[in-house]
This record gives sequence, C-alpha cells and structure tokens, in this order.
Amino acid sequence: MRIVHYNAGGPEFTGREFQYDAHHAHMIDELRKRGHDVLHVNPAALLGRYGTRAEYGDVTVQAVKEFADAGGCDLFFSTAVDHSFDPETAREISRLGIPTVNLGMDDLSHPFRVKEVTSAFDLVWTTDVRAMPRLKKYGARNLVHMPYGANPNIFYPVSEPDFERAIVFIGACYGARSRAIAMLAQADVPIRVYGTSPMDIYGDDAKSLPALRGLFSYRDGWHRAFQSMAFHEGRTIVRAALLRTVENTLKDLPEKHPKKGNVEYRQGPSFEDWSRVMGGRALSLGSLELASTFVLSKPITFIRFREFEAAMCGAAHLVNYNEELASYFAPDKEMIFFESFEEMIDKARFWLHPDRDGARQKMREAVRASALGAHTWSHRFQACCDHLGIHQTV
Repeated sequence: MRIVHYNAGGPEFTGREFQYDAHHAHMIDELRKRGHDVLHVNPAALLGRYGTRAEYGDVTVQAVKEFADAGGCDLFFSTAVDHSFDPETAREISRLGIPTVNLGMDDLSHPFRVKEVTSAFDLVWTTDVRAMPRLKKYGARNLVHMPYGANPNIFYPVSEPDFERAIVFIGACYGARSRAIAMLAQADVPIRVYGTSPMDIYGDDAKSLPALRGLFSYRDGWHRAFQSMAFHEGRTIVRAALLRTVENTLKDLPEKHPKKGNVEYRQGPSFEDWSRVMGGRALSLGSLELASTFVLSKPITFIRFREFEAAMCGAAHLVNYNEELASYFAPDKEMIFFESFEEMIDKARFWLHPDRDGARQKMREAVRASALGAHTWSHRFQACCDHLGIHQTV
C-alpha cells in the first residue's frame, strides 16, 4: 500500500530529533518494514517554519498530489487537530479519491480539539469508547474504536545479563506518576525512573498548584478550562485539579519528597533502547489516571501507548485496573493490575520476590504473544481499511 502519514507536531526543520518520534518508531517504521510505501508529511517541516492552517493545507495537498501522481495513494492517515488542520484539506484529499482517516489522541480529555475536523474525515478512529457519543455530535460519519498498538520491530523481549530486581518507569514524572513512584520508593520498593524527573518538572521541593499550572502553563489554558466544563470528563478533571491544589497546599504528600527512599532517576532512553531498559528490570510501572483525577475516590483511567509498548517488550507490567485493558491482557497471567496505591505496593513486593521469577517469565512470554497476535499497528490499520472497504492486506 501507499500511505500518507500526516502529523503537524514535530519541529523537524530545526535539525532536532522528531518531537513526536513515537509516530516514526511506532506506525511509520512498522508499516515500512512490512513493505508499504509511507510518505510522512509534516507541513511545518515542508514550510521550514510554523504556519497557518491554510498554509499547512496548501503544502499538504500538494505533497499528497505529488505522491499520488508518482504511483497512487491508498490512504491518508493523520492525527489532526483543529488549530493546525483545516477541515477543507481532508475534504480536498477525499475528492482526489483517497480515503482519509483521523486518529484522535486526546478524545477523552480534550475532545474539543477535533470539533471542526471530525466531520471532514471518511473514518474517525478514537482510542476511547467513551468519546464516541461526542464525536458523533461533532459529525463523525464513520467511527471506530480501537486502542493504540505497538511496533514489534522496536519493542521486543530482551534478557539483560545485569538483571535488576526492581521496577522501571519510563516517562515524565508528574501527577499520579510522581505520587506512585514516591510511594513505592518510600516503601523501600526499588524503582528506577528513566525520563524527566519531578525535580525537573516541579523544582526541588516538588510543590505544585495544579489548577494554576493548568491555566498558565499552556497558551490556551483558560480556553481549555472553559471548554472542559461542557462535558463530564472535563468537569471531573477541573474538580480534581482544584482538589489536588488544596491537598498540595495543606498536606505533606509523598511526591513532595521525590528523592526519599529507594529511587534512582536516569536519562530517558531512546525508543531503540526501551527493550533493553524494560528487559533489565523485573517489573515495569504504568499510570492510567487522567490528569489529577487520581485524588478522587474513582479516578478516570484511560489506556496509553505505554501499556502496548510494555506488552510488546514482554514486560511484567504493573498498572491501574482498567476494564478494557483487562479484556486485552489477562489479569495476573499477562498483566498485573492494582486498584489503589496501597495495592500497587503490595503487588510490587509480591511480584518482585524471587519465588515469583518463574511466574513472571511465563507472564512475559504470554503478554508478548498476545501483543504480537492482536495489537500491532498493522492490526489497527487493517481494521481501518476493512471499515473503509479497502480490499488490501496491511
């Protein structure tokens, strides 16, 4: 197949690495290695600068036309949002006879970011079933719910000779993540963090006022807050941010002591090193809480990239219970779930014990097999093609 992959996020024209390297490490690399011809279109890179929606549309349509003229185009795939993508761009590509698909990356927390573009695509792919009613209101003509996937060529099992009986977390340590990491470390559960530390995010005292950070850390912070009041998940996020701000002001929380306990912070790995980092530790840690909702009695959870990356690496993954995720990976056989921070600590201790080495290895093998059998990007793109009536094998 000949596929155009559109993403306006990464400043590739600056000479830095792709800001959203996940697009290349995940979808593009896997599709290309399966023999598909994939053109990556970043309109900012084509312009050599950031531009307007109209400018992005012009260069995108031109790039698609040139690609199609050179050998045809079977699919236009994007992760478009309103502020950088003109809906007319998708309609013009559709008029060229090219099916269009848009994947919403934040449909649950920020559905208003795709309010304009949703109706312009032939197929809208959301990763959260709870977002479907709102996307239908936005005019989605053809809608499919599927989770993320993972590229088995980048994420694969590795047995490290310097095995460490510890938990590994990869990513930026903020919010629920910083609390989980601090609680594990302070309970003397060894945890190794690869990524941005809470000290880098919050400062040395790790004190934060989430409500104010949400309003002022983003250019459109006030707009986000206003738009969030129009739907249930948004109102819950705002309420949780206010509650967490009060907690951070009045309480001595674990995350205020990020260096205390058995914790080490290390530089984040490249995607190519993830398998080695995952394979070198007994467990990996996931965090599914949405924004500050971890302070509520019933947090909102949603499935991230990480769960499929960990599964594809064959990691013994410790993560919040989520009904949908548990339907993909069998509890305690393919993935380890917890429903509170206290249960997280108990299960970490249980699964780190040497007596569980054999069971963990079986779990690693089982979760890799499950991920490989049903959760690659090829599986996801094949489903998109099937929905669109494209009779080709991905």
